[in-house]
Formats: sequence, structure tokens, C-alpha cells
Amino acid sequence: MLTEDQRKELANELNIRIPDLTCPMCKSKNFILADGYFNNTIQDNFQGLSIGGPSIPTIPIVCGQCGFVSQHALGVLGKLPKDQTNEQNEPK
Repeated sequence: MLTEDQRKELANELNIRIPDLTCPMCKSKNFILADGYFNNTIQDNFQGLSIGGPSIPTIPIVCGQCGFVSQHALGVLGKLPKDQTNEQNEPK
């Protein structure tokens, strides 16, 4: 569960970066910040499920009208420790 301070910090950052957020499905402007993070694993093939390895941690927001879920990368938002952010941005 996110703390109230984490919620406010994330909401403020999203409001700065996306000042006129509108749902692409229903055009609502009512969004709910999820109470936790997603961690999307990056895989190099579709042959099976990999556990561990590189990932993109995101904060999901949910449209309060239709339920559309939008994910926003924590590294881009400046919300990851510097060592994790650098690892994700290094060329391969």
C-alpha cells in the first residue's frame, strides 16, 4: 500500500507531466491512482514465462468512469533510486 506522502508525490508528478489527462476510451478526466506498483518483466521471446531479470516498474492509474488502466514508468517520473534508473537507461 502506498503511503499518503507517496500518493501525493506521484499524483503531483503526473499532474505536472500530464496537465490535461483525459481517458483515451471514454474522455473522462476522473482518474484514481492505484494503491501499489506494477513490475513489468521484459522478455526476449514468447517461448515461456521468465521470472526475474530486467523489468519496468510502473504506477498504474485507473479511469474512474470506464476502468481503463494506464501505466507510467517510475524511472521516467524520477521515482526510482539512481542505480535502478541508470540500469534501465543503459544501452544494450
